[in-house]
Amino acid sequence: MTFNLTTAPWIPVRYLDGHSASVSLMELFAKAGTIADLAVPPQERISILRLLVCITQAALGAPATSNDWDGWGDDLEPATAGYLAKWKEHFNLMGEEARFLQSPIKDDKDYPAAQIVFHFATGNTPTLLDHEGDEDRDLTPAFIARAVLVYQNHFVGGSLASKVKGNGPALKALHSFLIGKNLRETICLNCIDAETLHPSILGKPVWEGGVSSGYLARLAPMPCKLWLVEGGKRTRIDQGTIYEEFEASGILETSATIIVGKRGGVEAKVLLRAGVGKGIWRDLHLITVLGKGETHAPMTFRSHIQAQDDGQVSFWSGELIKAKDAKILDAVESVFTVPFQLFSLMGQTRYANGVAFSDEISNRVYGAVKTYFATLKQETAPTDSAKRHFWNTLDQQSDILLRLLKGIGTDADPMGASGFGQGSDLWTLAVRAAADAAYEAVCPRQNPRQLQAYAAGLRVLRPPAKKSAAKSSSRKQPDATQSL
Repeated sequence: MTFNLTTAPWIPVRYLDGHSASVSLMELFAKAGTIADLAVPPQERISILRLLVCITQAALGAPATSNDWDGWGDDLEPATAGYLAKWKEHFNLMGEEARFLQSPIKDDKDYPAAQIVFHFATGNTPTLLDHEGDEDRDLTPAFIARAVLVYQNHFVGGSLASKVKGNGPALKALHSFLIGKNLRETICLNCIDAETLHPSILGKPVWEGGVSSGYLARLAPMPCKLWLVEGGKRTRIDQGTIYEEFEASGILETSATIIVGKRGGVEAKVLLRAGVGKGIWRDLHLITVLGKGETHAPMTFRSHIQAQDDGQVSFWSGELIKAKDAKILDAVESVFTVPFQLFSLMGQTRYANGVAFSDEISNRVYGAVKTYFATLKQETAPTDSAKRHFWNTLDQQSDILLRLLKGIGTDADPMGASGFGQGSDLWTLAVRAAADAAYEAVCPRQNPRQLQAYAAGLRVLRPPAKKSAAKSSSRKQPDATQSL
């Protein structure tokens, strides 16, 4: 079977005029200005965009500083066409010579190719919506090409053989990519300048012999050896390149966010992760920190943000979430268009306060539901259901919190000097309404006992305002002599 990724269509895209198609690497770069976006799930978006950036910077290099982007990329189409033509033989999916992100393996033990696809049910790993067996799948070359790329980027050590260890560089981080008006601009916006990349090195891609510590070699990695056999129906696997993780080496992933967290019970710099059931919007104040301190936004944001100061910034965030036992739990993604104020300290502080207020009310919902069912002498309370109802409601309204950043620090500030929970701003009202709806959903009041329990829980959900000491002391006390 002959299938070369530079000339054969394998990347699903959506054009600016609305129609969709699959394109080769050559066609993608040639028509990038007319393509709106990739049309793929989160794990494929991360992997394909990393590959596109890798090819772009391998062909064009990197500007010296973040002030040198003007004019960079003007020759994207001819430069990438020449580069792909030069290295075309390394983008074969099959064949006896060089293959794309594959290495020959002498061991004759092989597995069904379906086992390198994370969302397929294989062996003793079932999934909810997939019931086909390992051997009963007819996978196209285009699908297999994407599967190989995703598997190498998000490789989970030990998933097929105990001797295979390590993780793909794209694993264990929430990735964020700037979005341009077309795919061409998106690719360029996610390249990085040499100064921001320092002290890491640009390096070379793996097909040029790049080493594991190099930036380009990590964008299209080979953490395990793969070799497709039987026309792509089965695969062999063995130990590949060990890519050091951020926690161990401090090597940076340019699309990841660094925060201060706990590692082994000790505060340390870690990569921001997505959570199952937790909306990514709750971490926007962390993803947008541009400083060079302990925490900061993805390096690509810092490299390009000066050119984004037009009132709003659009970006995509997503992750393939892995459990501690190396199993994949979920794939999450969100697209945000945020006001530029979110990249300022004042904006991040207000946004963080808004998220903290919603966390506080979420805890009240939990306490109210517990109180309701305790009053009814029931040990099990549907607290998870109530909190899920609460957060699902806010997930649909997070844009309200973003709108409250506009005009911050000016007379046009919609919040003024009031804080969340104290006034009648739109976010306070939305959070309280979500809490009321969540409580109502799991705590009925259809009989006297339920009404009594409902009232008890309501006192937790809406505690009476505390009277300030100053207000109490200013109250006029009765004169004892007058009462005689």
